[in-house]
Amino acid sequence: MRKNSITKYIITSLCIFLISLSLFVFSSGLLKNFFGDPNKYINSHFSAEDIRFFILNVLLIFILLLISWIIYLLLSVEYRAASIAGEETESITISLTQFTKLYEESPVPYVILDEAGNINDPNKATLRFFEASREEIEGQNLFYFCSKEDKEKSEKLFEYYKSDMPINKEELQFNTKKENQKFALVSVFLTKGFGPSNKGLATIFDITERKKLDKAKTEFLSLASHQLRTPTATIKWYADMLLSGSLGEFNEKQKDYINTIQKVNQNMIEITNTLLNISKIEVGSIKPEKKLVNVKELTESIFTELNPQISEKNLNIKKQYNDKLKNVEIDPKFLKIVIHNLISNAVKYTPEGGTISVKFEDSSQGRMIIVSDTGIGIPKAEQDKVFSKLFRAENARNVGTSQSSGLGLYLVKSLIENMGGNIEFSSIENQGSTFIIRL
Repeated sequence: MRKNSITKYIITSLCIFLISLSLFVFSSGLLKNFFGDPNKYINSHFSAEDIRFFILNVLLIFILLLISWIIYLLLSVEYRAASIAGEETESITISLTQFTKLYEESPVPYVILDEAGNINDPNKATLRFFEASREEIEGQNLFYFCSKEDKEKSEKLFEYYKSDMPINKEELQFNTKKENQKFALVSVFLTKGFGPSNKGLATIFDITERKKLDKAKTEFLSLASHQLRTPTATIKWYADMLLSGSLGEFNEKQKDYINTIQKVNQNMIEITNTLLNISKIEVGSIKPEKKLVNVKELTESIFTELNPQISEKNLNIKKQYNDKLKNVEIDPKFLKIVIHNLISNAVKYTPEGGTISVKFEDSSQGRMIIVSDTGIGIPKAEQDKVFSKLFRAENARNVGTSQSSGLGLYLVKSLIENMGGNIEFSSIENQGSTFIIRL
């Protein structure tokens, strides 16, 4: 607004100046002739002296008016500045009122935090989230509302906050004033300079209902998996009995049918076990039991289990072991599931005559297990979904002999992170994939 007013004054002044200059240039010659011989232009009883005096009076009046206008502008500069400032203040006040209303009525909980992480000016959604009045939570530390389950994490995030480190969508569990537990994604944006004591603006995105739904789904998976274990085990027992020949010999076609039943049932058993493991991890009922493990021996046992499939496809196996992973303190059951999934995937998706390699490395980044193959690879457009539940790449679905639940890599990532490690991968479609486990 102020810039527009100043621009308006400048343009007006320039226009007046240009008009005056044009009139002066146009009339300068005429005035010179007029003052030299006014009787030439005016037939009057006034003498030339009177006419000159009249014109001088008019010019003097014009000059006085111009001086008066300049004095007026000088004297009114403060008033005009105050007027512009008033317009700006009114505009800012309206914007501030609108912002305050949006802040207060927003469905997302917002709180302003001071240097110590204490809550200032919580909006209505925040009061609803904590089931409290303004007086009950104002002035209290936001991070202290976290439940004891997330105490360690909340203390770490508080240290981040004090060190001016960003906090973005961190999941925390809170205790409300009515002793209810709620889950939220918390982000804190630093706002230094916007107030004498304000340091951050926190958003608290309520995900309690989503967590309840996830828990219900996990519990259902656990229940369904438990119920599936008995019939699949029974089918396996009867199929083994039939194939043993103790109930009589079968012809080749009958044996093929029973073998097919056995393979499908074995696949069901593996899926059931995967679902059980996932449900246990998600509800937090499964904890790693660390023991000293010889990773080389564990990996060799997996190759022995998978040897029939490896021989059937005539795959080349390359092993580069070292003694750095001879005695690793880790959960052997978890690690076996992880390595077994990666190697079995490599066997499943590598064409006949291809190569699978397992390599151990020890570097500044930690001890690593690297599983590589020359298989079908993962399309670049789908690589961000690799560790998602039920994900199967488009090219993997076209591998006719493969059967997969799409849960294996999700389970692998969950188990590795549960043990304090991480996993990453690289892949090129039709060239192969490499998965790196960091312990």
